[in-house]
Amino acid sequence: MNSNTYKLRLERCSSLMKEEGLEALLLAKPANMFYLTGDGRLCSFAMITKDGTVALGVPKTDIEDVKGLAEFDHIAGFDDEVGMIHSIAHYFKDLDIKKGAVGLEYTFLTQSMMGMLTHPHAKPEKISVKDCTHIMSELRMVKDNEEIKLIKGAAAAADAGMKAAVESLRSGLTESNVASEAEYAMRESGAEGFWRTYVSSGPRTNIAHGIPTNRKIKAGDPVMIDIHPVVDGYSADICRTVCIGKPDKEQQKA
Repeated sequence: MNSNTYKLRLERCSSLMKEEGLEALLLAKPANMFYLTGDGRLCSFAMITKDGTVALGVPKTDIEDVKGLAEFDHIAGFDDEVGMIHSIAHYFKDLDIKKGAVGLEYTFLTQSMMGMLTHPHAKPEKISVKDCTHIMSELRMVKDNEEIKLIKGAAAAADAGMKAAVESLRSGLTESNVASEAEYAMRESGAEGFWRTYVSSGPRTNIAHGIPTNRKIKAGDPVMIDIHPVVDGYSADICRTVCIGKPDKEQQKA
């Protein structure tokens, strides 16, 4: 994605922030960080000011990787959670954010994450926090052409994973074996992660989302495979039910 794409997104984001009276957004959700900066990873954060300045905080081990992927104005590295808190505090000072409201992603943050981002050592006393979930939702609700391309890439990885999983099926294989075949193929197709991989067989197909087990698949078993690769921050979902061997009349009817 080119720099102009992120520039336009930040302009829209700044406009919404000003309407809401926010001085900045403090983001920790990887997908939201990716949308506005080009990189999103756990144990990191992005501070976006109302004038569109982007400040990133990432583990020191990841700085060079992030520099090659993200669009930003400032970047800081830290060793641990304490260092992360200090990095946030430094950005409040360096970006001259002393009072007003900062937006946090309430629907994403756990209680411990919320506590860390709002720690007394992380933000000035005169800074209050507000939920910015609706702002990010409004920004991301309608997909642009670049996003559609990325979603298609995730769908292609899902197709590759399903093909590999189905072709691997045979009696004696475990559900976990099938899941590993799917995940290997998806990673080879560009997936950096997954929103779970579900494989269930035989009577376990009654479970809507069966986590793979070491149950061995038997001849005649139905096998339900549900996979969700994440490629460049975007995901796809494909689910198929197949039969080991020729399905009986009851299975065909179902």
